Amino acid sequence: MARKNRASFNESVTMARDTAYPYRHGMGMFSSAEWVVFFDDFQGDVTTNVPAGWDAAIIDTGATIASFETSAAANANGVIRITSDAASEGAAIYLPKQVYLSGKRFFMEARVRTAAATDTTMYFGLSDRTATTDPEDMWDTSNADSIAFGIADGSAQVGLVYDKDNGGPVTNTSTDTSLALANSTWVTLAFSYNGATADANKALKGYVNGQLAVTAATNAQVPEDVLLSPFIGALGGNGAIGTIDVDFVRFVLER
Repeated sequence: MARKNRASFNESVTMARDTAYPYRHGMGMFSSAEWVVFFDDFQGDVTTNVPAGWDAAIIDTGATIASFETSAAANANGVIRITSDAASEGAAIYLPKQVYLSGKRFFMEARVRTAAATDTTMYFGLSDRTATTDPEDMWDTSNADSIAFGIADGSAQVGLVYDKDNGGPVTNTSTDTSLALANSTWVTLAFSYNGATADANKALKGYVNGQLAVTAATNAQVPEDVLLSPFIGALGGNGAIGTIDVDFVRFVLER
C-alpha cells in the first residue's frame, strides 16, 4: 500500500519516481503541504516583454522577449524567444523573492535552445537582485548572492556560477564534451541542491538532459541563507545577435 503524505495523498501520486532525471526523484510533482512547485510552459501572453505570471523583465535597448509562434510541433506548447539587436546584449526575467535554500532540497530546470551555442551567454537560477540594471546583473558580481547554471559566451560547455555575500564568485565548468550544447538543439538543463553545507556532501549539481555534468566544489559559497528570486536570462555573444528560446521553466522546493 502506498504511503500517504501529510495531505493524505499517496506519495506515488505526489512525488516523482524519475530515474532518467535523477534530480527529480523523490521530489514533489505539484504544490502541497510538503512542496512548493512552480511550472511555466509560457502559454500565456507576453506583455511589454514580461511573460504572464513573471514579476518583471530587464531589457537591453533593442532586445525583446516575445511568444515564439511556429507551426512546428516541437514548439506547439508555448515558447518564448529572447532576441538581442546587438552583440553582448539581451534580456532576463525574474519572479518575486521566494526561495530560501537553507536545509531544503531544491531543483530548477529549463528546456532551452540557442542558435549559436558557442556565441551565447544563457543562465537561469536564483538571485538576490542586488542590481537590476542589466540582464547579466542577475548572475554576475553585481549581485551579492546568486546561483546560475548555463553557458558563457565562447563555450558550449555548461557551468555553475555561484556567490555568497560577494565572497568572490565560484565557477565550476563541465569537462564532458558529450554534454556540450549544440546549435538550434533543444536541451533540458537543471541544477539541484540537497540542503547540505559541507563540500563532501556535493550539495549543488548541474545536469544536461538528466546526465550529471558538474558538481560545485565550494559549498561555502552557495547562498543558502538569503531569500532569492528565480530568473532566466540570455545575451547574444560578442560576435552574434542572439536568439534564445525557452520552452518551460520549473522549480521545486521542499517546504
